Amino acid sequence: MGRKYLNPLKIRNAAVWMLFGGMFFSFLGQVFESKWLFYLSIIIVIIFTIVSLIFWRCPNCKKRLPLKYDKEIELSYAYVCPRCEKRFFDDGTME
Repeated sequence: MGRKYLNPLKIRNAAVWMLFGGMFFSFLGQVFESKWLFYLSIIIVIIFTIVSLIFWRCPNCKKRLPLKYDKEIELSYAYVCPRCEKRFFDDGTME
């Protein structure tokens, strides 16, 4: 059994859903010509950026992970840090 850590994969998935929500509110703001919905979408995108920069780090070496989306890596149950090559899993454990 590996050691437990704050799971960056779950945080990243939540941040991506926030980004999609921001795009949705931006679309609604344009359709209904609402400044408030548009401003809400900007705030959500800023929060997405901050969360991604702070929490999208390797639990082992604490270096930032690449922001580039790779469906083979992101959609699997595990992620391998490109710097220290440690594998961390979706359930919050590490090899």
